[in-house]
Order: sequence, then C-alpha cells, then structure tokens
Amino acid sequence: MRREVKYLLQWIALVGLVLGVSTQCASAQSISYKPLKAHEGRGVISLQKAMLRDVHLAKPVKYFDIKQYDRDGKYVTGWSFDMAAYKKLSNKEKKRIRSAKAKKPKSSFWKRSLNDGTFAGFYNLHYLDSHSRVQTINSRKDLLVFLGTVDTPAELSMLFLDHNYGKIRYKKMGNIYNMRINNVYSSDCDGCGEPACTLFVRQKIMDNRGNILLDKQVSEKSFKSEKKV
Repeated sequence: MRREVKYLLQWIALVGLVLGVSTQCASAQSISYKPLKAHEGRGVISLQKAMLRDVHLAKPVKYFDIKQYDRDGKYVTGWSFDMAAYKKLSNKEKKRIRSAKAKKPKSSFWKRSLNDGTFAGFYNLHYLDSHSRVQTINSRKDLLVFLGTVDTPAELSMLFLDHNYGKIRYKKMGNIYNMRINNVYSSDCDGCGEPACTLFVRQKIMDNRGNILLDKQVSEKSFKSEKKV
C-alpha cells in the first residue's frame, strides 16, 4: 500500500511539472514583441569605454581583453577592459596576456566580412584566470559560459561584436531582450546604377541566457548617398 501511494505521489508531481512547463511555454509564445522603432530603446555600450565593472562574469578573472585580427591572424586593434586592473598585474602576467595567440573561430561567430561576404578577420577574447593562466574564447558557446547571465549593455556589445556594419538598440523586458540591429552595406560599384548603400533592419529576441528566440528581417531600404543613413 505504501509503495502504491509513493508511486501515485510521484505521478502527480510529474504531471504537475509537465503542466507547469507547458503553461510557461504557452505564456512565452503568447507574448508579442513589436519591432523597435529607429530611436526606441537604448544603445549598447561601446567596448572602447567598457570597464570590468560593466560586466558580471560567471567566474573570477584577473583581466581580459578582446582583440581583432585580420584573416591571417595578425593583430589589428583591441579593447582593453580596465587598464587599472591591467596595471595591477605582475610583469609576468602582463607578458602572458600580451602574447596570447590568436584562434580562428570555427563558426561565423565573431568573424568579420567585407561587403561582398569575403572573410576579413575575426575577434578573440583573451583572459587571465584566477591561477594566472591565459585562456582564449573564440566561440559563442564559450563566451556565454564566461558571461553567465547576460545582464549588462557591455555584455550585449560583446555578443554582437561581429555586427560591425551597423548599430544595435535594445529594450529589456524581464529576462528578454528585444533588439533592433541595423546593418549597413555599401556598394563599391561606382557608376553602375546600384544604390550607394542599403540599410537592413533585423529584429532579434534573446533571453538573458543568450538563446535567440526570434530572428527576422524587418525592413530593407536603399540610399543614393551614404550620408542619409
């Protein structure tokens, strides 16, 4: 009798769990997120101004930076997070982080392309862990593990750093980000009758764990002059 009661209680708990998950899914699907207007929401923070206090990392690190490399892995430029933290490093640690080697991403994440789609380079995040070992991130999966919950504008900038031809605006609603991403593509075909540039506007819905729930093109508009964009 006790065993039957135990199984019955387990079954009731399982049914409750399934119904709860189903209700949450139905509730999430019922929410409609309208595309943001041109000046609606907030702009993400520039990584040139970002500090360590602007990110809430999932694990302690001594220092990190993001570097941009060309297609051959040669250093182009970079973003150093908090030079005050860098100055606190020992000379040995500074040498380690400066000599971090580039790792080309295997997927499209953090890859840079020219207007014609030609591969132009990529980004890496290098950091010193709590044991002063150098670690390198070149995938979206590893970056999300590094960040944990995406809850600051600087972290959004890091996730969408490869959108280098446009700007991003967002509105945070609970654990959801409603984003408007402008991608501008210029034409290098002088005198061929093509528009000088085209603005593609995309809407992305992302939760604070980095899961993309929606990704669609909202509009496309061509301009004769880049000054109008």
